[in-house]
Amino acid sequence: MSANILIVDHDDLLQKLLPIAISQSGHAITVITSFHAAIEALQERSFDLVISALCLPDGSGLQLLNEIQKNHGRTNIIVITSFPDVETVRTALREGAFVDLIKPVIPEESVHAADCLIEQQHQQKNYEVLNNRLEAIFRGVDDAIIVLGEGWRIVQVNSAAIRLLGLKPTSINQLLQDEIIWLFPTVESLLQQALEEGEGQRAVRMITMHEGGVERILNCTASLFRDPTHDTQGTILVVRDESRLAVLERETKTRQGWYGLVGFSQPMQAIYELIERLANVDTTVLITGETGTGKELAARALHDAGPRCSGPFVAVNCAALPTGLLESELFGHVRGAFTNAIRDKQGRFKMADGGTIFLDEIGDIPLETQVRLLRVLQEQVFEAVGDARSTKVDVRVVTATHRNLLDLVREGRFREDLYYRLKVVEIHMPPLREHKVDLPVLVDHFLTKFNARLKRAVKGVSDEVMVALVEYHWPGNVRELGHVLEHAMVMSPQPILVWSNLPPDFRHVALTSKKTQSPTGHGGRPLNSGHPAGKGPDREMILQCLEDSHWQLQVAATRLEISRSTLWRRMKAMGLHHFMKTEKTKD
Repeated sequence: MSANILIVDHDDLLQKLLPIAISQSGHAITVITSFHAAIEALQERSFDLVISALCLPDGSGLQLLNEIQKNHGRTNIIVITSFPDVETVRTALREGAFVDLIKPVIPEESVHAADCLIEQQHQQKNYEVLNNRLEAIFRGVDDAIIVLGEGWRIVQVNSAAIRLLGLKPTSINQLLQDEIIWLFPTVESLLQQALEEGEGQRAVRMITMHEGGVERILNCTASLFRDPTHDTQGTILVVRDESRLAVLERETKTRQGWYGLVGFSQPMQAIYELIERLANVDTTVLITGETGTGKELAARALHDAGPRCSGPFVAVNCAALPTGLLESELFGHVRGAFTNAIRDKQGRFKMADGGTIFLDEIGDIPLETQVRLLRVLQEQVFEAVGDARSTKVDVRVVTATHRNLLDLVREGRFREDLYYRLKVVEIHMPPLREHKVDLPVLVDHFLTKFNARLKRAVKGVSDEVMVALVEYHWPGNVRELGHVLEHAMVMSPQPILVWSNLPPDFRHVALTSKKTQSPTGHGGRPLNSGHPAGKGPDREMILQCLEDSHWQLQVAATRLEISRSTLWRRMKAMGLHHFMKTEKTKD
């Protein structure tokens, strides 16, 4: 590597030989003969190295050394003496000279000394650059970083540690356990783990704390490091405050689907959150709702989202089994238990051991079976039909019904103790008519599903079909919607489903419903009854719906109870279609 070198000496021979020897290493050489000329040269440009004689015509090398130390701290200096004196050498070295050469100077020695100093200076510069970069990163990181020495003594902290953890600049050299009393008991085992696992390993732990009624979620990481320069060992503790991230996640988490369930409406979001909360506890759950609302899907989501997901999920439709066979299906039987019982049979509860059993239409089971079921719920023990031996299982029981079990209890057709044992927590699946805003996503879901099964490439539905779907009452709920769309896809030769593709009975009900409606809307209720003076939604209302639906026109139109084409015309009239382009550009 080349360097700028200044040679200061009035010796003619040295002025000739030294530059020739040193320049062969690729260095740029400037030769000066006096002290004052050297000072002027140093003021005009920077030099990496100065090689100066101790005795100069108008000064001394020690004076030059002193000047360099004061005003040119990054410049190294080599002093050359004609008559070596121990005290003079000591003074030169004490003042900052790196090497003391003795005349007559051997060129090879001077080259070697210059190269060593220049290499050392280059490494020092690289170290300073790297150190400055690391220092900037250390200061600029948002995570709290604490460097700890022996006994958890604080060696260094960044500004984030001061801001997030309440440390002070005076915390340096203090013990962590004294400076962060509220955190240390929680992270002490984490720090110890990092020491035991050794260099290159990290110990990570998520910590939830409450301070003054406020929840804090801290992600803590501890790792061991070794400083080879000083042969020391320490620990780095990094703390990230994820409290705000968790809050934002909860505030913005709007799922269009979750574990087989589909919909982004508020009722469906509430279902997702409740199932998520129940998934990790084995409490009994009763799922209620009309036929076709997705009760079995909710039960499967409860199973798949929890720790039993690797175990079996066994579904039993209690209403579909004959009364005489229900107990055998649930609990099994042994050979000879009844006529035609020619071999032992394993029951559904045994099949579901370690997993979840889903009892659909639980309101239809007979009273005698209810007694046995109550025992299984309470003790996880049952006997197979015809067997005196008890079988113990580990099963989560999820039940469902479209009936009002409390009415059945009053009528004496359902045991009250079983009712309260089943209804520890209830998940109510809303009918489709109460969350029609989910129709566009449900339609997309079924089109994707049936395209794969029927090997079709249907892309969507016409506006006329979507309006008909929105205005329909849906007594069969989501299951009926699936049947309607499957029929339409089978009958449709084109990639867009139109009115004529819909099932005849659906079209008949839809047309009959329209004829009985008043001119202002269906059932005598104006379509825009929620809008001022029945004139339709105003600009502010349309803009709000578009923002809430993330600028999905069909979703916004459904919420506003107008067709998609009507919404687009009103957007153009109000100049809102330009916003649509802006949003797409952002995306």
